[in-house]
Formats: sequence, C-alpha cells, structure tokens
Amino acid sequence: MENSKTKDIQTILVTNTRSFTDGSSIAADLATLISQNDKRVALIDADPRRPVIHTLFNIPNRVGLVDILQDTRPPLSVMHALHENKLFILPSGKLPKENSDFLGSPRMGQLLQFLKDRFDKIIIHGPPFFYTETSSLAAQVDGVILLIHPGYNKDETSRAIIEKFQKTGATIIGIVMRNQPKNQVNQKAFIDRLLSYDRRSRLNI
Repeated sequence: MENSKTKDIQTILVTNTRSFTDGSSIAADLATLISQNDKRVALIDADPRRPVIHTLFNIPNRVGLVDILQDTRPPLSVMHALHENKLFILPSGKLPKENSDFLGSPRMGQLLQFLKDRFDKIIIHGPPFFYTETSSLAAQVDGVILLIHPGYNKDETSRAIIEKFQKTGATIIGIVMRNQPKNQVNQKAFIDRLLSYDRRSRLNI
C-alpha cells in the first residue's frame, strides 16, 4: 500500500552551481521526457540573464515570465504549445531594469499555483544557485535538481552550497554531475550530505 504521507513532486526547479552554460538545459530535457508520457507540462525559463529555452525550441523571447510578473501579460497568452499541446513553453522575456528579487515575489507564487491547477508538472530552468532569487524560488517549489561540477567546485564551495539550500528548506530530489571529480571521496561525501532530503518525496513521470 502506498504511504499516504508521500509527498508528490509537481513543481521542480533545475539550477546550476556555475554561471557557465553550454547552451543545453536539463530542465528542457526533463520537461520533454515527461510530456512524452502523456502529461501536460509547463516549462519555464526563469533565467532572463542567460535565457536559453527559447533557442532550444526555436521560439521568440520578446515577452515571457518577466512580463507576467510585472502584470503586463496573462500567463497563457505568452506560452507556446508544442508536442500536440502536451508541452507548454514559457520563455523568460527581457531582464527587468530593476535588479530585484522578482522570482521571490508574491506574483511568482500566484503564477505557480495558477499553473499547478492546469498542468501535471511544472519544470523551471532557473538561474545559478548563488543568486538571491534562486533561493527564494527554491523555497516555493516541491523539489530541486542541482547541476554540479565536481571537478570545478572546491570544498569550501561545496559547503556553501549545502548550507544555502539547508537555509531555504528546499528539497533536493536529484543531482546531475558534469565533469570528472578531482577527489572522488570528498565529492561522494558532499553528494551524500546534499541528498539527505525527505525520501518520502517522489517524482511521478
């Protein structure tokens, strides 16, 4: 019998420990995979500093998430339906002039609730973890997937990552590693600590 206390994962943030991007997106891959399993999926590009989702799907980025959060456009009007209306893309839009934590605003929480009522899964391509708005967003979603670079991240950086996510109360549901670790023993310890999340959480694909 399924544990009634199991927490279902509906909203997922994918974030990186580096500002570097190679033009790909784990969030895009995950959203596409889930949509192919007959689920309605909303994919959000929440990184207007380095938007990438619109290029992967060859859609415009004139308007998007930023416009919704500024109350200038309704959500569904700026989303692009693909894959027989199973995958809906919300590009980032243009970076706002005000350098504020717009992802941590009440409007972002309202948007996520709006989408949760209409989609099976919401996958968010987020900014790198060290931005303030990423921490705010991590606290609002059901789970976080963290892209790390063991061969790049130093021990003190690894500790900072753990402490930052512990403070937000975010639930780490997965880790994607890039590059070969320099010290595999230390990196394994880091990953074991980072993955000490509530294992009652589950992602249904």
